[in-house]
Amino acid sequence: MLGLFKADNLRFEPPKAYGKYPNGTLNATTPATSCIQFGKAFLPGGAYSEDCLYVDVWTPSEATKDSKLPVKVWVYGGSNTEGGISDPIYNGCTIADEGAILVSINYRLGPIGFLGLDSAGIYGNQGIQDILLALEWVQTNVAAFGGDTKKVVLIGQSAGAEDAFIIATLPQAPSLFRAAISESIPNTQLMFNSTIQSSGASYAQALNCSVSDKTCLQDKTVAELKDAYSNDAYLNEGIGKDDEIGMRFPTSHGFDAYVDGTVITEDPSVCGPQVPMIIGFNQKEGVLDTASQYPGIQAIESATAAQYQTFLSDDFGAAAQLVGDYYPLSLFQASVGNSTGWAVFEAISTVLTDAHFKCPGYQGLLEAARKNISVWTYEFTHNSSCVWMDTMEQSAISVYGATHTAELPYLFGNLDFDFNTSCNSTPTEYSLGKQMRKLWTAMAENGNPSTDDVQWPRFEVTANGSSTPGLIIGNSTVPGLIDYSVCQLWAKVNATILSSNATATGRPTASSTSLSTNGAGTITGTKACAVFSGMLMVLAVFV
Repeated sequence: MLGLFKADNLRFEPPKAYGKYPNGTLNATTPATSCIQFGKAFLPGGAYSEDCLYVDVWTPSEATKDSKLPVKVWVYGGSNTEGGISDPIYNGCTIADEGAILVSINYRLGPIGFLGLDSAGIYGNQGIQDILLALEWVQTNVAAFGGDTKKVVLIGQSAGAEDAFIIATLPQAPSLFRAAISESIPNTQLMFNSTIQSSGASYAQALNCSVSDKTCLQDKTVAELKDAYSNDAYLNEGIGKDDEIGMRFPTSHGFDAYVDGTVITEDPSVCGPQVPMIIGFNQKEGVLDTASQYPGIQAIESATAAQYQTFLSDDFGAAAQLVGDYYPLSLFQASVGNSTGWAVFEAISTVLTDAHFKCPGYQGLLEAARKNISVWTYEFTHNSSCVWMDTMEQSAISVYGATHTAELPYLFGNLDFDFNTSCNSTPTEYSLGKQMRKLWTAMAENGNPSTDDVQWPRFEVTANGSSTPGLIIGNSTVPGLIDYSVCQLWAKVNATILSSNATATGRPTASSTSLSTNGAGTITGTKACAVFSGMLMVLAVFV
């Protein structure tokens, strides 16, 4: 679609802004390429390239530069290893049709986006810098599309929720957006610098490069980068190694955001957000990952107690006994007809939900409250009628429940997909989606998600985390109480895991890049909305 604009070898470098487009124009009528993928669960399809740092802008077709519309900036999930704005679930036409602008961001993934190796002059957080530059672009350019720069909300889901939370804690956050939303945030504690450096050194060795040779790493082909990532024994060991949905601890091996001293100067879980936020989770987050480990009813029914113990040991190490005592299989057997297999499935799913979505989000809520930042929480409990991913079986819809990603079709208004023509969503589900989108839009407009129809109570710190005011999103959206008391256990689990590991060390510096203003693209789209595809002006390519 867009030509490959080569200037320098910028792999692992901070993004750079285009000063101008080649030949003075940009064809914004075809989808942008997705960034190189290092995962396998949430692949967006289409073309992949290191020349991928673009945004899609979805606008009402009648919008003008004077419209002053609210702006939703979207950061996709995928463990920071996969995903892209071209995924059909992120189609923004419904959002635009309802009077808001959607800007969805591509950012670099896996080691290309998060490799940190000080000895080679690679300081990490490239993907975070991509998002920051896109947010600067929004402030400079979104008014030309009809957006109001004072009504921008940053929204992320899963790993994108983590990235959004991190950016919301940075000093410059209030100048880039008025509020943020983290849906299903898997982590608020960042990986240790020491762990990032060890992972980077192991990865360099897997590529047959010296740990001080940036050029060697930059010269490797994409195929070589992906093979080394998949086959590096160090990267594939340690707690949390088997999970596709972003679960990890600061001591986990791999690549992710970390305190580098320049882009991220403080641990976000300590400093907390600088802007109002919504932080919430889905009732059965962990089912999606557990279902990938036990594909099909037969596999679930064949699960054993020994497999549960292996899961606990692999994922929680020294804290395995503590977790197992709190979540014994006997706790789940009565509700599943005394089936050991189903008890294992429910136990693993519940552990993953609490450990890696519910309680990380709760930590973020607490930090916001301690800073007197307004914050709201929700629990999404609706069981969808139709599957929303082509890897799901419609016959197993009752198994998934309100699992990880289940809220996405409602928030984008994309409930019925071409791959699932045998199922139609209900009028209640379409109404629910519209209600949710109004609440998210209100966050952009007012820095407060309440509407005339729904008064969303603010988060309050309660004794032991029980009876926390929030919003229950089921067949409708109603204020209610959310029980976060289990997070006391997970604070102990985290402390147990971290007590045997070294604290973060070393804070290198890196250069930053400023944004230059860029021109608009050509409009294409339907009567309901216009999409400017591949609009981002940044260059991080390798040829």
